[in-house]
Amino acid sequence: MGIVSGHDRDPSPARAEESPKTASVHYARGSANTSGRALAGVTAALLLAGACSSGSNDAAKPSNSSSPSAEVLSPGLRKVIDSPDYKGGKWALLVVDTKSGKTIYQLNTQTPMASASTTKLNSVSAGLDGLGADHRFRTPVLRSGEVSPSGDLAGNLIMVGQGDLTLGGRTKPDGSIDVENFDHTDANAIVGFATLTPEDPLAGLNQMATQVASSGVKRVKGDVLLDERLWDPVTIGDVPITPISVNDNLIDLMITPGAPGAAATVTSRPETAAFRVEAQVTTTPAGTAPDITTDDAESGVVKVTGTVNADAKAPLVHVYQVPDPAAFARTLFIEALQRAGVSVDAQPLGPNPAPQLPPSADVARLPKVGELESPAFSETAKLINKVSHNLGAAMIPLLLAVKNGQRTNQAGMEIVSSFVQKAGADPTQVHLVDGEGTPENRISADAQVKVLRYLVDRPYFKAFFDSTPVIGVDGSLKNVVPPDDPAVGHVSAKTGTNVGGDANGNITQLKSKALAGYVDTKGGKRLAFALYVNDVPITSQEQILKANNDLGAMASSIYSDQ
Repeated sequence: MGIVSGHDRDPSPARAEESPKTASVHYARGSANTSGRALAGVTAALLLAGACSSGSNDAAKPSNSSSPSAEVLSPGLRKVIDSPDYKGGKWALLVVDTKSGKTIYQLNTQTPMASASTTKLNSVSAGLDGLGADHRFRTPVLRSGEVSPSGDLAGNLIMVGQGDLTLGGRTKPDGSIDVENFDHTDANAIVGFATLTPEDPLAGLNQMATQVASSGVKRVKGDVLLDERLWDPVTIGDVPITPISVNDNLIDLMITPGAPGAAATVTSRPETAAFRVEAQVTTTPAGTAPDITTDDAESGVVKVTGTVNADAKAPLVHVYQVPDPAAFARTLFIEALQRAGVSVDAQPLGPNPAPQLPPSADVARLPKVGELESPAFSETAKLINKVSHNLGAAMIPLLLAVKNGQRTNQAGMEIVSSFVQKAGADPTQVHLVDGEGTPENRISADAQVKVLRYLVDRPYFKAFFDSTPVIGVDGSLKNVVPPDDPAVGHVSAKTGTNVGGDANGNITQLKSKALAGYVDTKGGKRLAFALYVNDVPITSQEQILKANNDLGAMASSIYSDQ
């Protein structure tokens, strides 16, 4: 959720939400690729959303209410709702005991609200339901042609995308996926806080290349092709949603400041011939705000310009969204093959020669010379929810569509919506258009809580529960309450933020701030809750960060009240 864009790309509804109040918002300039991710990047954490359905702040009386006092909100909740900071905004909330169904608190429960990245709760749970927590993606490398005794392949190598989000680039030695609290996918949204995982983003490609060499192939006399026909092409907010993704289809730019006035050092990962990085970044005095821009007007060249403060956390991470993920992955795989001792006659640069691909049915019958198996889908779910990973969440409806013999995002979203309705949600209170939480997504507090209650009895509930950020502990909820807050470790929930702005990049409105998940009370009860505030006039990032903390305080209040 971008910060000022027509599209809520919340790479991290958390990002902004967990960032210190001294964080600065970065409004990218330059190429559409860069600005698209930056603007989109702050949505979940900060983003722009469309207008939400109208509704008053008068307490609604849903049919599930079993407590006459449910409409009387606690002082902790009222303190935030009645604050002048939210004047003009629209609130909705519901807190329910998951076992008894008793309503604890309620307000506007049946009003559809802009849900931002809390939308991921529904796509991830639908994915666990449809694919299974133990599902693993297997990405094969096939050969078309025979291999001579000397190792010459008289044909092509074909890598077939299967929707593996990380492609081995975050896998830890124990088989789990590495998850940071502030992921590089949000680096451009809130500058200076992203952290890179230590794993080699090319690890999976290197593994497959080694397997190809071990199969006896020493030279590829044909070409290297990527088969991305798993689903029909789809782009969300300028970001292609591809079944082959290397390093989240990003190039990491690592910027280390020097002394004030001196040039900063800029390095990149993964290092590849696909792009040449040219940098002109100047170090400014401590306490100033960084301002980094990338420009890709020249093909194959990423120009990095701007300033970085001398006291910036080094390296400061900025990312560049590659415009053609297939061409990027193809070059990286050819380079991996060369490292493994396999030469390729075809040029490594240039577009993926997809027109050379045989029909999919024929590709499926080709001999296999390598295969990468992913960690369990429960690990992917954790990455998506903990850091609000947009690309991964957007893949889920497509994966569900493919499993059901279909190929489109619309077909996949029909599956997600059917799952939400199966959980008991009123379809008139739900409007879901994608897996990640763009501005068009709406859901009522009642509908979201019904889904959360339904999940408690599913066999994959532990995988779902473990995927959500834990207040004061990790992910997008790590820093929303003080370390000594009594609720630390007792709230597991998904964040969401959409921010609107004007044509000049100025913040004008908090379109949506949301938090939904579970509270485990001191008395041993598990409560499901959903909190939303929409359409709050604001003018600064500090107000967004305060809203992050305020909803954290509301969740803490619910814990303390029970």
